[in-house]
Amino acid sequence: MSKKKSLSKRQNAILRFIYEYNDENGSSPSIREIGIATKISSTSVVNYNLKRLVEYGYLVRKKMVARGIQLTDRTQAMFAPKRVDAFISTLFRVPLLGNIVAGEPISITDNDFQTYDEDDSIGVAADMLPKRTDDIFALKVDGYSMVGDMINDGDIVILEKTEQPPDDGTMVAAWVEGEGTTLKRIYREPKQNRIRLQPSNPTMEPIYAAVENVQVQGRVLMVLRQTA
Repeated sequence: MSKKKSLSKRQNAILRFIYEYNDENGSSPSIREIGIATKISSTSVVNYNLKRLVEYGYLVRKKMVARGIQLTDRTQAMFAPKRVDAFISTLFRVPLLGNIVAGEPISITDNDFQTYDEDDSIGVAADMLPKRTDDIFALKVDGYSMVGDMINDGDIVILEKTEQPPDDGTMVAAWVEGEGTTLKRIYREPKQNRIRLQPSNPTMEPIYAAVENVQVQGRVLMVLRQTA
C-alpha cells in the first residue's frame, strides 16, 4: 500500500497541470506537454517525477497506452474536495448481507444468508436505484454459473426484495427447500408444477424444484463487477 509523501513543488505543479488538463480536455496530457507546462526541459525528469507520483499513490499509468496517465481519488480530493464530497453525499449505502452462490445451491446455516458485520455496505449512486430503498441489499457472488451474464466470482449483485412473482427470465436470489440459496434466472413450468432455475453457464445444469419449494428472496437490479 502506498504511503502519503510530502511532494516537491515540481511534483505539485505536475499534478495540478495534469488535473487541469484532464478537467478541460477529458484526457491526460503527453509527457512533452507536461514538461512545457511545468518548465521541465528533460522528458526523463518528467518521467522520474511521474514514477514517484505513481509510487506515492497520486497517479496510475497504463503501460503501452498513449496519454495513459490517470488521477487517483487522492489527487481528485486534493484539487476538487467539494466535488468529491458532493459525489460521496449522493451515494446510498447498500447493506452487504453475505454471499450468494452462483453454482449449486448450498445450505445457509444462519437464517437465509451468511451474516456480515453491520458496518459492511456498498456505496451506489442513489440515482441508479429505485425511489424506495429500504428493501435494497447486496450479496457477494460465489461461483461461476452466471458467467454468460458477465457475472463472475467475487462480483457484487444489488437486489431488491419483492413480494410479487418476478417475470420469467428475471435473475433472482432463490431459496430452494432442503438445498439453500442460489443466483439464477427463474422460469415457471406450470405443466410440471415446477420452477426451473437456469444458469448462464453452458457447462452447468438447471435446477428444478416444485413451486412450493422455491422462495424468491430478491431480484437483481445491477451488478458491480470486481475488476481488481
